[in-house]
Amino acid sequence: MVNFNTAAGCFLASALFAMVVGKVSNALVEPHHLEKPAIAVSEAAPEAAAPAAPAEVPPIAPMLAKANVDHGKQLYQKICTACHTDDKGGANKVGPNLWDIVGRKKGSHPGFSYSSGMEAKGGEWTYEDLNHWLLKPSAFIKGTKMAFAGLPKEQERADVIAYLRTMNDNPPPLPEAKPEGKPEPQGQPEKK
Repeated sequence: MVNFNTAAGCFLASALFAMVVGKVSNALVEPHHLEKPAIAVSEAAPEAAAPAAPAEVPPIAPMLAKANVDHGKQLYQKICTACHTDDKGGANKVGPNLWDIVGRKKGSHPGFSYSSGMEAKGGEWTYEDLNHWLLKPSAFIKGTKMAFAGLPKEQERADVIAYLRTMNDNPPPLPEAKPEGKPEPQGQPEKK
């Protein structure tokens, strides 16, 4: 019984001490009360933000015309080889083998399980599609399994695409780069 009384006395003494310390601290320090709340809480429902328009991606053709295949190979080896192989007949890894990717039907490499978004995209991998894909895969194909954040530098994307083009027995021709600043001809010039 002595142990219970001692424990109860210690508890009550501690509670009394905490109460006295609280009263003394309030007397010494005057709290500053705000005139209005620091965070305003609105009663109205939040408005749905309009989705941001996708940024315009410039055509890759001018950059492909001056692409550096060797630099593209270095970039590929640095950022792609952890998940992809590029040798002819090579095995799939976390991602599909990329031999013959330029011109290949999207989501079609045998033996690889693609996301439903990739399978639904359709079409072939064009130079422009590869440009959009390498910029930000998750923006180009919603629900992709690829966790790569993307290559923001246009010339680096062009270099990688130029390298991937070499991994092909019969690569599609490079797109023709339109001269910058010159309007396209609109028919035959009039004769005077």
